[in-house]
Amino acid sequence: MSKQAAGRMFQDMSFTVKSAKGKKLEQLIGVEDPDKEDGGPVLVYIKMEGISWSQYFLDVCFGVWENWGEIDMEDHAYAYHDYAKKFGVEGLAIKSASCKDNEIVLEFETGTKLVLKYKDPEDWEGYTEMIKIG
Repeated sequence: MSKQAAGRMFQDMSFTVKSAKGKKLEQLIGVEDPDKEDGGPVLVYIKMEGISWSQYFLDVCFGVWENWGEIDMEDHAYAYHDYAKKFGVEGLAIKSASCKDNEIVLEFETGTKLVLKYKDPEDWEGYTEMIKIG
């Protein structure tokens, strides 16, 4: 199993995570602030076959993708949700992971997409949401 060092891989308006292609999704954890009822995910942790945990999020019009190593879900200020189960994408192979136009998209070989985007595309400091297409 390959291990990548923790650290920021991408912080840009457009990028492609080439290491995700062809990897099976093992886990996808959405981190939400329970005090913000309509807030959506603050960040998303992703575990792919053969790769340590990574995290991704949107930050003032930029997409950010970081290698994270291990995750700690002990911060009780946040709620941790199993997005792989919620969206029915457990164990699916990833076709691509990319950021473009203020959205981070996971596309699976089945054609299904999970899109992390701003609820209001004009408010880059506003709430985000994860939606499933296909």
